[in-house]
Amino acid sequence: MGATALTVLSTGTAFAQTGPATNDFTPAGELVSNTFTLNYEVNDTPQPPITPPAPTDFNVDRLVNVTVNSLGDTNVIESQADVELPFVVVNDGNDTQAYFLDLEQEASSATEQFDTLGATTAPDLIYYPDAADTDGDGNLSSTERAAASALEEDYDDTNPPIVAPDERVFVFARQDIPDPLSTGDRAGIILVADTRENAAGFADVTADTDGNDADATIVENVLADLSGDGATDAATDGSHSDTGYFIVQNPEVSATKEVFGVAATAAGTCDAIATAYTKPTASTEYFTPGSCVEYVIEVVNAGSTSATDIVLTDVLPDHLVFQEAAVRGALVPGTLTDPAPATECDGLPATCTVSLSNATIAAQTGGVDTVGFLVIRALIE
Repeated sequence: MGATALTVLSTGTAFAQTGPATNDFTPAGELVSNTFTLNYEVNDTPQPPITPPAPTDFNVDRLVNVTVNSLGDTNVIESQADVELPFVVVNDGNDTQAYFLDLEQEASSATEQFDTLGATTAPDLIYYPDAADTDGDGNLSSTERAAASALEEDYDDTNPPIVAPDERVFVFARQDIPDPLSTGDRAGIILVADTRENAAGFADVTADTDGNDADATIVENVLADLSGDGATDAATDGSHSDTGYFIVQNPEVSATKEVFGVAATAAGTCDAIATAYTKPTASTEYFTPGSCVEYVIEVVNAGSTSATDIVLTDVLPDHLVFQEAAVRGALVPGTLTDPAPATECDGLPATCTVSLSNATIAAQTGGVDTVGFLVIRALIE
C-alpha cells in the first residue's frame, strides 16, 4: 500500500476599502481574504496541488460605538449669561461617523434646583476637533482654545462634527443662568450624541442593514454603545449621553471703611504703612492739625469663589495732605494709582484720588473668611 504525504498551507490577505483606521480596530469594510494550498505525494510521487476555486472572504462590519463624557462641572452665579459646560465625544468604533448633538435638562431631583434650558433662548453648542488638544491631556485649556480659535465650529444639524475612529470632538454647551438662586443650587445638563452616516443627509445609523447576519459580503452596522443619562438613551441605540452640572457659587463679598488717628514717630508726619499690616482696633491719637489719620477699606470674601476685577476708588476730602496708600492682607493688587506724597487735597479731588483696579481676593478656606485692605494715610492740615 502506497504512502501519502500531505502539506496544507493556508494564507490570508486583507484588501482595504476605507483606508486605515487610527486605532487598533480593523476598519469597517475591509475585505479579509483567505485561501489554502494542499500538496501531497502518492508512492513518493508529487501530485498536482489542490487549491480552492475561490478564496474565503468576509467584510469587516461597522462597529458603531460612541461615548460622551462630561469634562467637569462649572461654577456660576445667578443671572450669568453664556456660561460654558465642557464635554468630549469619542468615536470608539471603526469607521468615521457624523454626530448629531442635543441637550436635555436632567430630571428634577433632590440635587436639581434650577433649569438652564428654560432660561436660554436656544441650545448653543460649539465644538473643536481632536487636534485642538495639543498637549494630549484630554481637555482643552483656555490657551489651547485661543490657539485653536480658527478650528471652532458652531453646531447645527447641517454642520455636525465628523469624527474618525478613536478620535474625539470637544463640545461646549453654552447656557444662561436664571435668578434668584442660592449658593449650592445645581442644574444638570445632558449632552446627547447620536451617530449618523458620514454622507450627504447624515442618515440615522441602524443595525443590521441587510437583515442577514450570516452574509459575510455585506458591511453591516453593529451597535455597541452603552446606555447613558439621556431620557431615552438605551444601550445599542447608536447614541450616548452624559451629564455635567452648573453649580451656583454666588459672591459673598463685603466692604467697609473706617478712619483712625494713628501715632507717628515724629510730629507732622506719617510713618510708612507696615508690610505685615494689622488693622487698628481703635484710634490712639486725637484728630488734631498735623496728626496722622489712617483710612482703612476692608474687603471680605465669605464665599467659596474668588472675586476678581475689583475696582476701588477713594477721593480724599479737603483739609488733608496725602502721604501714602498700600494694599495689604489677602487683597491682591492689580494697579494702584495714588497722588504724589504731600499732595494737598483742598479743592483738588481730581488730583487727590486713590484708585485700585483689577484686584482679586480669594475664596474663603476652611470656613475662614478672606480679608484684605486698602490703607491710606494722610496728615490733617
